[in-house]
Amino acid sequence: MSEINASKAHGMTKAEALIKLAGLGAHFSSKYGVKVDLNGDEATVSGKGVTGTARVDDTHVRLKLKLGLAVRLIAGKIQAGVDKALIEHFSG
Repeated sequence: MSEINASKAHGMTKAEALIKLAGLGAHFSSKYGVKVDLNGDEATVSGKGVTGTARVDDTHVRLKLKLGLAVRLIAGKIQAGVDKALIEHFSG
């Protein structure tokens, strides 16, 4: 299985970052059909061909996704989309 690891400094309080993570989850859900369940400081991510976690700490949000065979060929596009979404949701 391929993995995607992404991290972004958030520069906000942990509570604010968790709100942003909820928004990121809604974005992934509507755009990619991926389910994101927030539970405390961590969210589980699941969808067709992808599973993983998203975690917020005091300084960063971190995503770790495992890609199944069906989506492994587009891992680069997925990585680019994740990076772009992190920037959009956690900058300024």
